[in-house]
Amino acid sequence: MKTLLITTFLIFLTFGLSAQTILTYPNNGFVVGDSFTYQEIQFTDPGNTGPNQIWDFSKVQFTGKSPVSAIQTANLPRMEGAGDYNLSLLENGYDYFMNSSENGLEEHGYSNPDLKLTLKYSDPVVKMKYPFAYGAQFTDHFIGIAYYSETNTIDFFGDNVVSADAFGTLILPDRVIDNTLRVKSTKTGLQVNMCGTTNISITKYNWYATGYRYPVVSISIVENTPSVGAAQIIKTAYLTTQQPTKSGSTGGTNIASKLIENPPVSVSISPNPFTDQLTYNYFLNEQMSVSIELYNISGKNMAWIVKEQQQPLGLQTGEVIASRYGLTPGVYFLRFTFDKQVVISKIVKI
Repeated sequence: MKTLLITTFLIFLTFGLSAQTILTYPNNGFVVGDSFTYQEIQFTDPGNTGPNQIWDFSKVQFTGKSPVSAIQTANLPRMEGAGDYNLSLLENGYDYFMNSSENGLEEHGYSNPDLKLTLKYSDPVVKMKYPFAYGAQFTDHFIGIAYYSETNTIDFFGDNVVSADAFGTLILPDRVIDNTLRVKSTKTGLQVNMCGTTNISITKYNWYATGYRYPVVSISIVENTPSVGAAQIIKTAYLTTQQPTKSGSTGGTNIASKLIENPPVSVSISPNPFTDQLTYNYFLNEQMSVSIELYNISGKNMAWIVKEQQQPLGLQTGEVIASRYGLTPGVYFLRFTFDKQVVISKIVKI
């Protein structure tokens, strides 16, 4: 029997319902046919809990990896023993069996053909309850069994605790979004197999905003502690490249964001000052011609880093390597031309 506890505090009366992001099935439920691309970023601290937080992720470093998630209708016949699920989430080589409804989102199992791994929950994991707003929390117990290489089995059970633990302003390289809601989930469990036991802890932080169906930023910390051997900790973080939906397209209100219809392109550079190389990032809201020039302090053009290149919509990233351009310590300028818009950034080589 599941243990479900939902608590919603009266904080809405203090801060106002209209100002807060509330997760609902019409606005945030999975939609079959959707696909979205994430840009992997270097792990960053998820910050504190509570209201009126400011999460400054404007200087995040991009790894160059761009995983794609896709939501599809559940394959038929459905996997025996995985219960009643209605869609599949394809992500990072895994096929997650999910049940999405107006009441919430459940995970019924998953498979990974490359790893020859399949897991089925006899008591599925409740991932989300609708509606969900700041102050809401629930705890859910799960039980499952994994099959590895078709011969080995692993029993898996534990609890999943989900809470909307913070809200505030999210600062990204290309936009600033107000009234974002952070949802924290902590899945703790015990794996039991013939070789021993392993304690599992998976903590995820997801930031949601009005007008965005899926998380804008995701941070994950996975800890595996076996009864024999060393513990393993894996930390990952992702930034979505999806743009907000049009007002009303998901039944929501206007976007509480400083992102305008056709904003000027902003450029993020780090580290600056730099020693050997720096990384620049910018987000294009449509395909356009891009040029990047390198100048010295006297205004002399030293190199074309990018010259009149048609680049697609989305997040773009590149590097300036000091040795490639013969840079000695001093002040230089990067001139970015986005169609007719020009952005000039001062950089310092040390």
